[in-house]
Amino acid sequence: GIGSLFSALKVVRLLRLGRVVRKLDRYLEYGAAMLVLLLCFYMLVAHWLACIWYSIGKSDADNGIQYSWLWKLANVTQTPYKYISNGSNMLELTDGPSKKTMYVTSLYFTMTCMTSVGFGNVAAETDNEKIFTICMMIIAALLYATIFGHVTTIIQQMTSATAKYHEMLNNVREFMKLHEVPKALSERVMDYVVSTWAMTKGIDTNKV
Repeated sequence: GIGSLFSALKVVRLLRLGRVVRKLDRYLEYGAAMLVLLLCFYMLVAHWLACIWYSIGKSDADNGIQYSWLWKLANVTQTPYKYISNGSNMLELTDGPSKKTMYVTSLYFTMTCMTSVGFGNVAAETDNEKIFTICMMIIAALLYATIFGHVTTIIQQMTSATAKYHEMLNNVREFMKLHEVPKALSERVMDYVVSTWAMTKGIDTNKV
């Protein structure tokens, strides 16, 4: 009855999950694709943090804090904020830097923090900004270590096959020199080794 139906649904979900994992493995086996994927993820996190950083600055500015990073940016770019009455005895913040300038500056700040470069021309001023910056530095440190650890592993994997190929060629050459194999025969052997590697990519079919 219902129990068998739930069991069938679970099997279908597992089969679908298996297909997704196989497809993902198929794409991730290419080192270059994985590097691009990691870079995109890194930039996506930087974008999210930049949006949060902007939101904090905007909130502080709306609350009348005139020493936040966003208010200082307005003064530096000579596009100062202005308060106007909205008709209900409330002051509304207007003017200020363009959205493009605010986003680029936010992304610039998050990238300098995430890469530990920090030039100091954009800095946390209010308590909210300082708390967020501390959290962002912790996240960035973990993310930096994780992503670039994977990058190192991927580069090693990409170069290991080439290193193995050259090591094999050197071993074959040394073997033929040691046993004084005639030049014509040694060239034929080297051609065979190179062509075999080109077809098998170093994979031992017997082990597979």
